Amino acid sequence: MSAPPLLRIIAVPKPGTTPLHHLLVSNSCDVIVGRRRCRRLGHLLRPDQTRAARPRDRAVFHPAQSGWLTRELPVDVDRPDIGSDYEPVILRAYELYRELVEESGQTDIMVKTGFLDLAPHRNFPAYQLPHNWRSEDLSIQQVKERFPQFQIGEPYWGAYDPEGALLRPEVTITTYVRLAMQRGAHILGNTKVLDWKSDAGGVTVITDRETHTADRIVFCAGPWTGKLLMELGIAVTVTRLSFAWVWPLTNFKAYEPESLPCWCIEDEDGIYHGFPMMSDVPGYKIGLHWYGETVDPDSFNRTPNAQDEEFIRKGLRRYFPDANSPLVALRICLYDHTGDDVPIIDQLPGHDHVTLCGPRCGAGVKFIPAYAEIAADFVEKGRTDLESDFLRFGRLLPGAQAS
Repeated sequence: MSAPPLLRIIAVPKPGTTPLHHLLVSNSCDVIVGRRRCRRLGHLLRPDQTRAARPRDRAVFHPAQSGWLTRELPVDVDRPDIGSDYEPVILRAYELYRELVEESGQTDIMVKTGFLDLAPHRNFPAYQLPHNWRSEDLSIQQVKERFPQFQIGEPYWGAYDPEGALLRPEVTITTYVRLAMQRGAHILGNTKVLDWKSDAGGVTVITDRETHTADRIVFCAGPWTGKLLMELGIAVTVTRLSFAWVWPLTNFKAYEPESLPCWCIEDEDGIYHGFPMMSDVPGYKIGLHWYGETVDPDSFNRTPNAQDEEFIRKGLRRYFPDANSPLVALRICLYDHTGDDVPIIDQLPGHDHVTLCGPRCGAGVKFIPAYAEIAADFVEKGRTDLESDFLRFGRLLPGAQAS
């Protein structure tokens, strides 16, 4: 079968101590391959089992490309995910992130900042649920008194969760990969997947360097997922969006984590969102969560243009006029969407040895440890105990709506 041109592989040589989902993190890899003689694909080599790599033991890896400008994302368990199908997924993801911090000692994976959700209506049902984390329901006057950076008026209301945290994806990804490599995972970069096939005996992946075989394969193809699903008649839309970092004209300390929480604002154009300035990232981040321009992931304009900047400027003029200042950086990203904007994590129909993890519909990093654990469960057990039936293929296959 044809393969997206930028797929990568990670091979799991033998059982050990690290869960497979440690490798299934967002952007750390696009394909994971377990060796045929693995007893359990959910673990990697223990340190004392490391040995010389052979072709089928290796992994192909393409690191995140963002340099010093991170793509911070909010991790907030009191968002409207609570009370929805996503509740067990987000709670499990949050738990796994905390375990990662404890195991790795990498304390800057999550930075607690609080989370402020602003909407033009007083309708925050998720925050009223009895739960370990409770959010404050704020009038717009209370928002202005506590967070004067926001220039926003009636009819907006706010909900503030003091437990909200900022997640640093690049640190997360490199931490997962470092732990995996310490236990014997083999990472190969700059390797293109040319083709793959599966049969009763397992899977074969052909790259521009060599051929890999395995019992199981997990595709985490991101924006290229749609090219894997064309034969099933499942459409995946890829859209192009912009986001930026801004240095405030005055009072820059008001935009540091001690003063500015992670935030999102429901707007007629979509949802503006942003994060405070970090010590190693000049400027605070602002972006617009919307459907954007539909593109082909193999051929789209990666260079920001005037329209990309205008999307950002519009939000700055509306909500941060005192900080509508020169941009430190303007970047482009891709979102991938299913028809119902819900991700897919399931075994690929017609391919018993293949599991798909994606597309992730614009919220992958926040949920990805739990998504990865679900995919690892399918690989190891053929099922998962985490409540996640809403992520399976059945709802999207042709004829599903009629039935």
